[in-house]
Amino acid sequence: MATDGQFDQTISTWFEETAPGPLPGRVLDATFEQTRRSRQHVGWRALLGRFPMPRFVPALGSAVVVVVAAALALNFYANRPSIGGPVFQGTWVSTTDADGGTQTMTIGATGDGAVEIVVTDDVASVCSGGPSTMTGTGKLEGSTRLVIPSPVYTCDDGSEPDVLSGPPLEEQLRNLTFVLDPEAETLTDNFGGLWLREGAELPEPAISGEMWPQSTLEEVQAAQELADAGDPAATWQLEPELVSVESEEPDQVELVERFLREVLGWEGYLFYPAEAGRARNGEYVDLVGQRYLRCAPGRTNLMYPPGPQPERGELCAPTIDDLTYETVSLDLAQLDRRGPDGIWVVAQWRSAAPFAQADPVTVEAQGRERLEEFLAARIAGDGGEGLVVLGQVVVNVPLLYATTSGAPYARYEIERVEGLQWPSGAMTFSARLFTDGDTTVVEQEIKWYPSSGLFMDDDATTENGQAVVLSYTSSDGEVTVSAPSTWSAWLPGKGEQALDVWFGALWRPESNFGSGERVEFVDPVAYDAWCAAQGGSPLLSAPADAAAIAQQVMADPNLETTAPVAARVGGVEAVSIDVALAPGGRTCGIGMIDISRWIHALWDPGWRLRLYLVDLPAGMSVQTLAITVVAPEERFDEVIAETAPIIESIEFHPR
Repeated sequence: MATDGQFDQTISTWFEETAPGPLPGRVLDATFEQTRRSRQHVGWRALLGRFPMPRFVPALGSAVVVVVAAALALNFYANRPSIGGPVFQGTWVSTTDADGGTQTMTIGATGDGAVEIVVTDDVASVCSGGPSTMTGTGKLEGSTRLVIPSPVYTCDDGSEPDVLSGPPLEEQLRNLTFVLDPEAETLTDNFGGLWLREGAELPEPAISGEMWPQSTLEEVQAAQELADAGDPAATWQLEPELVSVESEEPDQVELVERFLREVLGWEGYLFYPAEAGRARNGEYVDLVGQRYLRCAPGRTNLMYPPGPQPERGELCAPTIDDLTYETVSLDLAQLDRRGPDGIWVVAQWRSAAPFAQADPVTVEAQGRERLEEFLAARIAGDGGEGLVVLGQVVVNVPLLYATTSGAPYARYEIERVEGLQWPSGAMTFSARLFTDGDTTVVEQEIKWYPSSGLFMDDDATTENGQAVVLSYTSSDGEVTVSAPSTWSAWLPGKGEQALDVWFGALWRPESNFGSGERVEFVDPVAYDAWCAAQGGSPLLSAPADAAAIAQQVMADPNLETTAPVAARVGGVEAVSIDVALAPGGRTCGIGMIDISRWIHALWDPGWRLRLYLVDLPAGMSVQTLAITVVAPEERFDEVIAETAPIIESIEFHPR
């Protein structure tokens, strides 16, 4: 066991070296909404489904300098000065930007009750690292929240700001909102930035100053001995599921439950995983910054009423006001023995800034406003580009300004079909566009994420209830293919992975990439070289053309094949054979990879694939391309017939 000196060193090392800083705020909403499998404790335990988030994160660097932040207790601030008073006016400084620059913001009041801000940044990512200036006029909403509807952002050298991802800069900066913490007198933003008054020092958080339930090394050691003996007085501190690096988040841990109830007097709580930290320590982890929200007893969430299958937060009512929760941050650690048989303690705890759920009424109104702007531009026939982010590889919104027949749109309808998603208020709308006389209706599902904007999956478009055909191009421009919007697609070609293998796929949206019924593209020679390098069992003995590869496939005892048939793909002669696993057969043997597997996709019996081998024209980066249609035996013929138009649409574009 550890000595007192070793214990002091353990504490010092753990606090100073392994405890990470807080995550950037821009990560928190996305992380939280992607971890809805975890459970909340308010007298119920339910496993929740996953909520998809956009496949992009806005990366403005220092461009986004004020954004929606955690709302504060309005009743606490009711008697503080107005926005024109000394609390908000003055100069604020932030050095927490990801690009390492210093941002300075001056807030002043105008004569008509409005507020003016000027923000300068000495290192702006969107200005190629040069300085920038943002100005704007806004107003106070409620008691603490300041909204800047249309800030103007410029690069000081006269160049145009270049956003790193997401919608145009003015879209991402629209309705910027920032909130004052009246107790700490700081401004926070949801990109992780903290704003202090010029000359002020960062306030220290309130920390308990002692562990729990033990407070000394001797007490920890004694409790460990009791746990080793199986004494219930200490075995409750054993949490084997927390030990592994891959363990689940500690949303329901008896140690936490007892601490919140016995020390803080909380009757109900909700774990907020977006801000949970993990400090890796060899094969084990320390759990730092585990944030919990306090739930008001005996009430459900008025802003997010529970549905038939309650979602996160719907059974957890805020404790400060209708929007704002009290919160606490816990650090959990094994300070005497690490491993499944080591006891856990609350190493330290601190009160955290209040957490605010979004006002769903405001969020929906903002979402409808943005969506109406987008749909109005589509009816006008201009200005709709860039207002919606696409989820896959189609560059333009399908049927942006007209139906497949070329008929322009005459009117639109909007209906909210999903949401509101706690705590951000994210929701999904059905947008329907009609031609004259409503003879044709184009319907698309469009998601609204308050922190990111409008987002649409490529497979979310129908025309008169039927899927529309979309065209996809590989990232290198060498291959194009068309498929109904009921398919998802990814054609990275080369360059998006560390592997030097050309690949891509189309798959059913309800399935994961690389599983289920699918059409895959891969360089078979390069794939087999990769398979061999990973210790697998490659199929090919040496690089070869389409005919030679087909012969090696037919000769492999692991496979059962049909006779080769001449075919044409993309205007090029090809060889086609059907392939299944022979009894007891196996292929490469290297699984869990993120690239197409051509013949090696036959991982389990009961599946069959049609293999097309194409010797590509000169000027392509691949000599021979394998195209496979993969399906279960019982649906093979049906899937082959359904994918025939997809195969026929393939085109090759030599450089």
